[in-house]
Amino acid sequence: MRHSPLYLALAVLGCVCLSTPVAFAAAEAQAETAATADASKSKAKDSETQLEAVTVTGSRIPRANIEGPSPVMVITASDIRDKGLTSAYDIVRSLTQSTGSVQTQQFQGFTPGAAQVDLRGLGPNYTLVLLNGRRMADFPLAFNAQSNFTDIANIPVSLIERVEVLSGGASAVYGSDAVSGVVNFILKEKAEYSEVNYRVGDTEDGGGFSQRLQASTGGSVGDFDFLVGVELLKQNPIFQYQRDYQDSLWDDPTLNGRNAIASRTFLRWNPAARTYIDPGQATCDALSDLNFGSVHYAFRPGRGYYCGSTEALYGTVQAERKNAIGYASMTYHLTPDINLYGDFQFARTRAKFGGGPNYWSYTGSPDNTFFNAQTGALESWQRIFTPEEVGGLDAILDYNRDRTASMNVGIEGSLGDWHYDAGYAHSAFHIVQAHRAIVAADADRFFLGQSQGVDDDTGYTIFSPDPTRLYRPLTQAEYNSISRFTPINADTRAESFTLTVDNGELFEMPAGPVGVAAVAEYGTQVYSMRIDPDVLANRYFGWTGTGGAGARSHYAVGAEFRVPLHETLNITPAARYDSYSFGGNTTGKETASLGAEWRPLDSLLVRGSAATSFRAPDLHYLYAGPSGAYYTLTDYYLCRTREPDVPTSECEFDAISVKGTRTGSTNLGNETGRSFTYGFVWSPSSNFDLSVDYYRIELDNAITDRDLDEMLQTEADCRIGQTLGGVAMDINSPTCREVLTLIHRNPDSALVNPGQINGANTYPINASAMLNSGIDASVNYRWETANAGTFKFGLNYTGVLKYTYQQFEGDPTQNIRDDLGYNNLRSRASGSVEWTYGAFSTTLFGQRYGSLPKRNQSGRYGPSATYNLSASYAFNENAKLSVAIDNVRNTPPHRDSTNDRYPYYDMFQFDPIGRQYFVEFSYRFGVVGGK
Repeated sequence: MRHSPLYLALAVLGCVCLSTPVAFAAAEAQAETAATADASKSKAKDSETQLEAVTVTGSRIPRANIEGPSPVMVITASDIRDKGLTSAYDIVRSLTQSTGSVQTQQFQGFTPGAAQVDLRGLGPNYTLVLLNGRRMADFPLAFNAQSNFTDIANIPVSLIERVEVLSGGASAVYGSDAVSGVVNFILKEKAEYSEVNYRVGDTEDGGGFSQRLQASTGGSVGDFDFLVGVELLKQNPIFQYQRDYQDSLWDDPTLNGRNAIASRTFLRWNPAARTYIDPGQATCDALSDLNFGSVHYAFRPGRGYYCGSTEALYGTVQAERKNAIGYASMTYHLTPDINLYGDFQFARTRAKFGGGPNYWSYTGSPDNTFFNAQTGALESWQRIFTPEEVGGLDAILDYNRDRTASMNVGIEGSLGDWHYDAGYAHSAFHIVQAHRAIVAADADRFFLGQSQGVDDDTGYTIFSPDPTRLYRPLTQAEYNSISRFTPINADTRAESFTLTVDNGELFEMPAGPVGVAAVAEYGTQVYSMRIDPDVLANRYFGWTGTGGAGARSHYAVGAEFRVPLHETLNITPAARYDSYSFGGNTTGKETASLGAEWRPLDSLLVRGSAATSFRAPDLHYLYAGPSGAYYTLTDYYLCRTREPDVPTSECEFDAISVKGTRTGSTNLGNETGRSFTYGFVWSPSSNFDLSVDYYRIELDNAITDRDLDEMLQTEADCRIGQTLGGVAMDINSPTCREVLTLIHRNPDSALVNPGQINGANTYPINASAMLNSGIDASVNYRWETANAGTFKFGLNYTGVLKYTYQQFEGDPTQNIRDDLGYNNLRSRASGSVEWTYGAFSTTLFGQRYGSLPKRNQSGRYGPSATYNLSASYAFNENAKLSVAIDNVRNTPPHRDSTNDRYPYYDMFQFDPIGRQYFVEFSYRFGVVGGK
């Protein structure tokens, strides 16, 4: 029997044991006036479902109902505190709609120190992030070295009034990027008290000690309202070795009695014979005090002996971070109907992080091989530098220094029945990131000496090196002589002028007044990534980067209406046109949406929406300069031809490290799409509500990099002449000719790695189609007792029903949702129980993560859950003490028993921080000023 999505949602809701707490009011509303809402106080007027007026992100027309045609969640400041959420990243990751993989602090990739939002698993660049209803400047570095995104790491959590989340397409209201949803962080606008808040935190297993101080003051003085605040944060790093489930290569869950293979701290080997050159036990023993006493005489089956360590794991899983954030919000009531406003934010951040020690191997040949005149053979040498050589753990770390600034100023008021808001917004982001890299030529000369020419027989450069140079610790001065910091300087800037007008009662219809809102916008965006030229010239060992610079301008006009067709039925049509200009090109796109609300009963809202969406190519997709990155790839051609009877996951040519290159393209077109939602909200009393919504997002011409894994499979098909399924492939076809120019291989006659892949190029493309659909469901209940206080229960669930991808028109459609190589969650749930008794309150908040594919692609491993517990006590109206324990059970990251790659769990879904303790004290002083 086949069931509808609505039936499936109700069935799932009945069995889900966890989900988000609630009383999240959902509705449409005006982004510019959203800060005036008091969502934390919204509740039912009586036992029926008529609710108090509140404005929430999603529309520019003020409305009087909390619930609207599109689902919107509101997370208040008290929700954030009670759930034990300590950062803006924690807030968005607590949403069940956050099913995608993101780059956490433990991933030392392209954007360390930044935090992303990814609703629906489509990617950070498909979620629009607003601060006080305005766009923010992009993070200056590119996500996965591919696209721009908004960094939320510098949003001051202690100054957040609430977060509004619209989980659906909203391009007809907000324009580009609002494809999978909108997240609007709204900071406090006015304060009648001065407040000081101090929080201290620590972890159960070591590292991560933190302190946060927040102070704010504000109030009203005559016709002037103001709030100023500052937040200071200091957070210590957490290193890999501080967690016992990832402090050693012996933690590999696939060993099954086999010995762990030590990292190759000191290595000589013969690449032609693929065997190691034995250094001898005594040589390794003399080095045994390195890596905190873990270097030993190690053996790798099939290769031989070397000096290595199974414990040298010194990367960070949480960065060292120092933040200083200042914020001010001001309003001057020029007349009863006209207000001047402004809000300003400034932030300075210093972060340190690292993926572990640097290493070196000869760089004069693509395969790191040279001819050793002393042995008359080809050799390759490798060194992994230890903390004792480089100056301690702190010297291993890279660093970010960034500063951000934003300003929104304007005038808003009323002229008769019309309300207007004219504003100017400016935001900027500057970052310097530095990595201490090994200077290839200096290191080659230090370990191998001077070149003695080229060997005629092999074509490799000749050296006559002293092996004792390899097998001895460096002094810190020697290490510094072969390395240096290589910086990236990057900037982004965004500014816009916006005029909105609205009239909630344009004219009367039999069922009520028609509302209208219109908007006109003009803005510019600029970005620049200035990388060390020596990086692009490959003068550093194993270090790549990307540069680029560009600008674009943008204008848009739009309008929307609220039309009451019947006393129980409203529709909200909207239309917008956006135009972008860049590099002499101009591209434009119109979008439209239609929402409907039907209230057949006072206690029941049936709702739905349909919208078109688009996303203009961002600046890095357009202007990225030539860049490189190291990829771990499978050489399908060699696996199929040299080891045809061996599974790919066990093939010798699986997991090969390959350097690839990438460039941007100004030939990219707009991404277009459609989104649909329908569902209901049932609230038979002020103490209970249930909502279920189906969503569907379709994208055409979605921008993505040409998939390297797909390219290698196609290349193998072309070279062999047929696919794995037996379909013939013509090596002279356009598809084959293109892919063969992008994949590079060693000659079959090469002495080292003959015929093996040694390079791959990729580029951004407009893919044909993506589709994501699923169910969101929530239920909330409030129980007030006579003598035992008040209890609140909340459940929330998101289930992905379908996720497909088609790279080119005519290609087979890939089922991403069930693909065993795709690591997004298929479901998420969370829930809370809150008890309030007088001045005391406590909350238990849990999150459940759905299944994920096993590393060996043999199936999926099951769900996992974590829990946070918080409690607070108000001594009086001024003083309050709160305590929180995050991850109460100290649950480690959910592990896949087939994952043989360090750290042996999915670092893009789970973190290893473990149990954390927080104690927070806040104190309010008297009212400031007054009217």
